[in-house]
Amino acid sequence: MEPSTRKNLSTAAAVIVLLIILFAGTSMDAESSQGFTDGCNEHLSGSYKGACWPFISDSDCGTACITENFDNLSGSCHTFQCWCYTTCDGSKASVAGSAPIRP
Repeated sequence: MEPSTRKNLSTAAAVIVLLIILFAGTSMDAESSQGFTDGCNEHLSGSYKGACWPFISDSDCGTACITENFDNLSGSCHTFQCWCYTTCDGSKASVAGSAPIRP
């Protein structure tokens, strides 16, 4: 017997949706780790509750981040967690650069 075309299309659509979700999660995670290697720009939200879905919950995450601290610029979902973004004030870099050199 030949499989139905409708069943093949729904299976293909399900596979495509899963690939999009997996790709979106991994590409965002890679972006954040490359862009914020010093650790002073991104941190987990303390007030966001529940799973944070990329592209679906990003606006709720951003609102939670800005509400919890006005130093936060925005927020977005990575690995189903809400990450808040701030600017570095330079003190972390200057502290490391101003340490005395011992002979």
